[in-house]
Amino acid sequence: MPEPEHGLGLDLELDHRAHLTSLGATLGTTEFRTDVRGPPTPALRALDTFAAPATFVFGHNIFWHDLPWLAQHEPTLALLHKPAVDTLVLSTIAFAEHPYHALLKDYKLVRDSVNDPLADA
Repeated sequence: MPEPEHGLGLDLELDHRAHLTSLGATLGTTEFRTDVRGPPTPALRALDTFAAPATFVFGHNIFWHDLPWLAQHEPTLALLHKPAVDTLVLSTIAFAEHPYHALLKDYKLVRDSVNDPLADA
């Protein structure tokens, strides 16, 4: 079983048109965050370089959101070939009485405030 510090925590933020606006990732104690203006390719390639040492990828709702979006927009990313763990799936098993996917976000005191992909990762 891989050590937890070898997992890449990942979160993408998209606008209402499904354009990438920001992304965040963690690998052990190292953090990666970028805001995206314009084409996402440079940011996605930088993310892939950051993710290279990871043995697996994890995140909340990555099976139905983050990974499909990445595969559609930059299918050559090496991180797409790493094993993945979706905490949405795990949360529905661990908390069957609350099978919703919303994350509790301690940093987000106002519902309409902007998501922070690094904090979510």
